Amino acid sequence: MLRQALTLILAFVGGFLAVGGWIWAPKVSSAMSSFVSVGPSVSLFADANRLGRPEVAPVVRRCIFRVVDVGPDAMKMEPSAAYFILKAGTMQANISTLAGKPEDSRSEYRTVSVAIKWGELAGCIYAQDDRELCDADNRAAAVEATTRFFAHAKQTGASAGKPAISASDARDIENVSDRLLLMLKNHRRYGTLVGADFGSFAPAEIMQVMRGEQATRDICKR
Repeated sequence: MLRQALTLILAFVGGFLAVGGWIWAPKVSSAMSSFVSVGPSVSLFADANRLGRPEVAPVVRRCIFRVVDVGPDAMKMEPSAAYFILKAGTMQANISTLAGKPEDSRSEYRTVSVAIKWGELAGCIYAQDDRELCDADNRAAAVEATTRFFAHAKQTGASAGKPAISASDARDIENVSDRLLLMLKNHRRYGTLVGADFGSFAPAEIMQVMRGEQATRDICKR
C-alpha cells in the first residue's frame, strides 16, 4: 500500500520531485496546493472569498481516511497528505485521458474507482452537521469533492471507441450521483452553497441544481 501511494505521488509531479518518505508528503501537498486545489488560486473560476483550502479542512481530517486506505500508516500520516494521494490518483487518470490513451480494464477501473472515492468523500462531508459548510475550508472541500466526482463520473460514460463500464459500476456511479444531488439541493436551499462556489465551468449536473433551486434561508447567519 505504501509503495502504491508513493507511485501515485511520483506520477502526479511528473518525476520532477523525489519523494523519500511520508514525512515529505505534507510539504509536497502544500507546494502543489495552488496547482491542484479549488481554493483561492483558481479565483477566476469560483468565488475565492467563500472558499478556503480543502486539504486543511476539518471535515477532510474527519473523512479522508474513510476513503483513502493506507493501512497502519494512517496513524503516522497527516490528513492533508492522504488528500494529496487522492488528488494524485485523479491526476494520473486525467493524464491518461488527455493523452488519448485507449481505455483498458485497468484504466477503466481506475477512473471508476477515483470517481467513487471522490463521491464517498463528498458524501461523508455532507453527512456532517449542515453548518460545517459555513466554514470556508469545509465549503471548499465539499465543492472540490463534488466537482471531481461528477467530472470523473462523466469520463466513465460510453463514447465512440470506448467500451461502456460494467452494469454494476454504472449503478454504483448512479447511486452516488443521486445521493450527492439530493444533498446538494439541500445545501443550496440552506444557503451554505451557491453557484459562485462552483464557478462557471462546473459539471452540468451541479449547475442545474444551482440554477434550479433557490435559497430559502441562510443557516450560516446566527
